[in-house]
Amino acid sequence: MNYIKTYLDNLSILQKIEYIILFLLSFTIPIGWQLASKVLILLIAVMLVRCIAEKGRGLALNRSTNKRLFLFFAATYIMYAISMLYTSNVSEGWQNMEKKLSFIIFPLFFFVSDLSYLSSKRIKALFYAFLSGLLVFIVGNMLWAVYDFVILDAPIKRFLGWEITKINYIHHTYIAMYACFGIIYSFVELFDTHLKSKGKIAFLLSTLVLSILFVILVESRAGILCMFLLFVCLFAWLFFVKKKRMITMCVGTAFAVLVVVLFLMFPSGLNRIIKTHHDLADTEQKEDIRITLLKAGLSVAKENCMFGVGVGDRCDVLIKYYEDNNLECGELNSHNQFIDTTISIGILGLLLLLGYFILPIILFVKGKRWDIVMLLFLFSIAFNAVFEAVFESQTGILYFNFIFCLLFYDRFVVCNSLPAAKTAK
Repeated sequence: MNYIKTYLDNLSILQKIEYIILFLLSFTIPIGWQLASKVLILLIAVMLVRCIAEKGRGLALNRSTNKRLFLFFAATYIMYAISMLYTSNVSEGWQNMEKKLSFIIFPLFFFVSDLSYLSSKRIKALFYAFLSGLLVFIVGNMLWAVYDFVILDAPIKRFLGWEITKINYIHHTYIAMYACFGIIYSFVELFDTHLKSKGKIAFLLSTLVLSILFVILVESRAGILCMFLLFVCLFAWLFFVKKKRMITMCVGTAFAVLVVVLFLMFPSGLNRIIKTHHDLADTEQKEDIRITLLKAGLSVAKENCMFGVGVGDRCDVLIKYYEDNNLECGELNSHNQFIDTTISIGILGLLLLLGYFILPIILFVKGKRWDIVMLLFLFSIAFNAVFEAVFESQTGILYFNFIFCLLFYDRFVVCNSLPAAKTAK
């Protein structure tokens, strides 16, 4: 209780309520978007009450240029709203607008609210809450699978693919993204900070190892490839930037052994990647469905690149293209977020989306400092967005906008006045 109390000290009643809600939101996002959405409604209510009670004090404090950039991030949603003027499938359009509300709620929250109490220490606690939620999700599903395997004689496939997430099914791409962020944050915390608490070290190590295990178990090809690329970056950061070369070699060896053992125990995830590679290399084989979707999506995007077809017609125009060209793609989307965005709201919408990834890099270069956590978070999103329309599902939208806004606020608003040497990681 004393540990929690330290984060609530010197806060007003409304600030305490708001921070607790942010904590709950961080915890529930990796568990399930349905639960997190209910917490988000509470956050909106508190935001409105604070704006009224404090007479817009948050807006009066918005003098930071970087904080004003949250208005730029809100422009993506505004672009989708404008597209409702020329979309034909209005019903589908409104459903998509509701689904994408996080694109405007979080930027507006961080812009209009007085978050002067939200220090880097308190933000770090929110990320630990996310790791805790992730750990609860992984351990809960693992224990249920073990029970089914041992007591109910379930087959080994009970641990693999969609079956491992029976407590609350989450598409493997998204749970792999959550786990990859767990890997990024726990790895950096372990090797970039001077941890004295054995409990915290055990917690971070557990998160790191179980996140690796879960990425392999859920059999997401993009997730497994992303994890390997993230570790290449993390080990390079540890070796060249932090100059912990002996630790890098020891940890790298331990990681290699762990991954080999896990793939020997559960080879299906690696087999999926190998099979995909063989299918792509064999020109006589039937074209992989994702390649077909990619080509179709590119064709539709080129035809409608100026303004897009509107947020409601994205799927309709793709399905019509499939039918006109005799493609057996059902009602699948392009499985590429950048293409999907272009189809929906055109090239300007794509540029606004890319701004999420480009602006932080520009600010890092301008400030002559950088942050490994934010850069790798953005990389993991961009990488998965090539293989999945990650912003066409609440599971991806809620996660991305919340984590992005937290990282952006911490790295470019809270730390903006700190010397580069103190903020570089």
